Amino acid sequence: MGMTPALFPGEGISFLQALAKNNTCDWFTANKHTFEQEVKKPATLLGEAIAVGLEARLKAPICCKVFRIYRDVRFSKDKTPFNCHIRMAFWPEGEAMGRAVPAPAFYLSIEAEELICGAGAVAFPPAMLDAFRQCIQDTVAAEELTALLHRLASTGHRIDEPELKRVPPGYTDVSEETSTLLRRKSLSAWKHIPHSTPATGITPDSCLQAFDALVPLYSWMATRL
Repeated sequence: MGMTPALFPGEGISFLQALAKNNTCDWFTANKHTFEQEVKKPATLLGEAIAVGLEARLKAPICCKVFRIYRDVRFSKDKTPFNCHIRMAFWPEGEAMGRAVPAPAFYLSIEAEELICGAGAVAFPPAMLDAFRQCIQDTVAAEELTALLHRLASTGHRIDEPELKRVPPGYTDVSEETSTLLRRKSLSAWKHIPHSTPATGITPDSCLQAFDALVPLYSWMATRL
């Protein structure tokens, strides 16, 4: 069976590249038709196709959220009006969602120069952070997760360093793996995939292939936290 077609076209990537150089309301307004046809509509179709693929892998209905291209600049020193990327998140149906995406989730970002696929929690909600810290006090669980993260790092995934410099108060006599993990306030892994030159578009299969490598991390978090 061949690859699925590029639902997000090269023209959409070219639009994001041009937007990065012309991030103004006037330019965007003059090119809004291109945005609607080559970026917004294809992103919706791509997200829907990826959700179907994730449903088959996880055996559960999956929600997809495509984030707005308009930036909230109310409290930012950077007043450029638009994001130069299209971002999506995927998570099981039925999980509560306020303003934040439920965790764990899968994430996708179509940037001007690359595609980024990720999974995990970009920030632990308080209850999940407590559950995570409780879980990794089990040496076996901590070693299992540490080995999983090492495998992802060895295959070119980006895993950010722990946010805390020290283990939180109250944790003593823990293993080296647990000590390192306790300094985390988030847990995610990311695969950066440069666009071809010229950009030929993005297929659901290429995204799902990247997500396949991240399913073990997602599943570890979904079943334990």
